[in-house]
Amino acid sequence: MCLPPGVTPVSAELRRDRGTPALQQICHSPRHKKLDHPLLMSPNQRLKSLTNHLQTPKMKLLYPTSLHIDTKSLEGFSVELHPYDVTQPIPESLIDADFLVTWSNKASNLRDAASRMKNLRWIQSLAAGPNDVLAAGFDASRITITTGSGLHDETVAEHTLGMLLNAARRFYEMRDYQSRGEWPGHLGGAQPDRAPGTFRTLKGANVTIWGFGNIAKCLAPVLTALGANVTGVARSTGVRHGYEVVAEDRLQEILPKTDALVMILPGSASTNGALNAERLALLPKHAWVVNVGRGTSVDEDALLEALEKGSIGGAALDVFSAEPLPKESKLYAAPNLILSPHAAGGRPREAEALIAYNLRRLLAGQELKNII
Repeated sequence: MCLPPGVTPVSAELRRDRGTPALQQICHSPRHKKLDHPLLMSPNQRLKSLTNHLQTPKMKLLYPTSLHIDTKSLEGFSVELHPYDVTQPIPESLIDADFLVTWSNKASNLRDAASRMKNLRWIQSLAAGPNDVLAAGFDASRITITTGSGLHDETVAEHTLGMLLNAARRFYEMRDYQSRGEWPGHLGGAQPDRAPGTFRTLKGANVTIWGFGNIAKCLAPVLTALGANVTGVARSTGVRHGYEVVAEDRLQEILPKTDALVMILPGSASTNGALNAERLALLPKHAWVVNVGRGTSVDEDALLEALEKGSIGGAALDVFSAEPLPKESKLYAAPNLILSPHAAGGRPREAEALIAYNLRRLLAGQELKNII
């Protein structure tokens, strides 16, 4: 059969996947309701359908201007590429888009998009956990949502390492003295390598990572290279990437031996307040808590009380239950607390590759990566 110019034969891979939901969504979307799957038609119907499809508008993919996306890697698809401003509602001329890439969108604009974008079939969030997309009210029965899991692993691991070194080497305390024009002599000179009951170095330190996923996979080897003993805690147990990962019911045994507890839990009803007063009380007096997961996983009132009483060594937080952290929050003045403004991620690396990968598979009727 001769096909119209620009149309390639259906591949064997596509024939194998002809019944997948992703392709069915595309073929039966409002924009393409006249296009049935080619393999379900007679040759004449197929040719007519493909010819008609060439005369219809291309599908539209909207990408955000909130970060630089090299669109060259997205060229070659039968899709129109349109930038959009995440600080503004989707313009009327783009409201019929089929695909939407999100990154740092305003919540109000996401809710607006959920109510107006009736042709939408796929959302690619560049966030590791797309809580903002899920809260906006998009119809998950007709829209496939994929996450940016994996795009932030290196940056979050790097930030976490910085927080741990800041805590152990007391850079935060040196900065406080500097701002007052004072010399912190007690922090310099001869120092014990590892005094009992202190967290002053990663060498020999027991670091517990609660939430042992992709970020932990990047972080753990770096900590090991600096001499730390790493143990993972997660729902799925066993040996992952060479590290022992135990169940949460062993926290009562592990926390009393922990020098630094790194929290990388996702945000969900099951993780809300996971680090509560009872579990904080299990930590040694010198132990530090680092949270780069979700702010809701830590009981902030219980953490504040532990800091004020000196029952733990300190905390380094990149995430909070309310962001921005309200001015009246007592956390700002808490002793031995390092705050960073949700800055651990913020740089989705190789986003173009993930978008192109999922777009290619979507158009081929194959399962996408990072589907929620």
